[in-house]
Amino acid sequence: MLEELWVTAAHVRALDERVRGLVTGLFVTGSVPLGDYWPGRSDIDFVAVMEREPTAAELAALGKVHLSLPDAMPGPDYDGIYLTRAQLAAAPVDGDTAPQILAGDFQPAKAGGQLNPVTWLEVARHGLPILGERPEVALDSDVLRRWLLDNLSGYWAGFAEQATPQFAALPPDLAIPPDPVLWAVTGPGRLHHTLATGEVTTKTGGARHTADVLPQWSDLCERVVRSRAGGDEPFTAADGLASLSLVTDVVADARTRWHT
Repeated sequence: MLEELWVTAAHVRALDERVRGLVTGLFVTGSVPLGDYWPGRSDIDFVAVMEREPTAAELAALGKVHLSLPDAMPGPDYDGIYLTRAQLAAAPVDGDTAPQILAGDFQPAKAGGQLNPVTWLEVARHGLPILGERPEVALDSDVLRRWLLDNLSGYWAGFAEQATPQFAALPPDLAIPPDPVLWAVTGPGRLHHTLATGEVTTKTGGARHTADVLPQWSDLCERVVRSRAGGDEPFTAADGLASLSLVTDVVADARTRWHT
């Protein structure tokens, strides 16, 4: 695992060179501290803690920091968000923005993305410290629950609705890449798990949680778990269509359990 975290050392050096004193905390979140990291396939996620709001010049410098990192990056992407200590000390606010990088695209004032209460929960309970001490993090269970339900009813329900006609138009036995099936099967289950337990889980954990809660989908979930672990698991357009039905079922179950 130390090999995969070389990028964080390069990140800290670049921050010290370009915006010294602005960032005093760096924490790895996501699959690495939760034990579901697959070298060469999993992204590395981070939360950087800033002492204050950055100036325009510092925002430009942060963009240059990430331009200097690709050669050090061992996996697909190094994604993250920059939050001030004051932001973390209060619950996330709708419409707020923060500097974020996703799939190599640095946005100095992005709303949404990793600016959500699940990120707060990850930093507080699972963030792997690379630089500095863990900051004060405000955890609000009502804000978390509302965001999870909104994300299921909004993004995930919309995703299933939009993608279903595309898969339905394909021959059912047509081979497809695993990525869309893995995305659909793992994502909503992670949110459902957090609603049920108050804890974050991995993509693999999300698939297993769905298999437990909705056993009619256990076979597809187990195939996805095997694929994430590197197994040669084939998927077809029929599996893609089934994965979207799974999304719809997870959303409906959450709405029923938590009364939305």
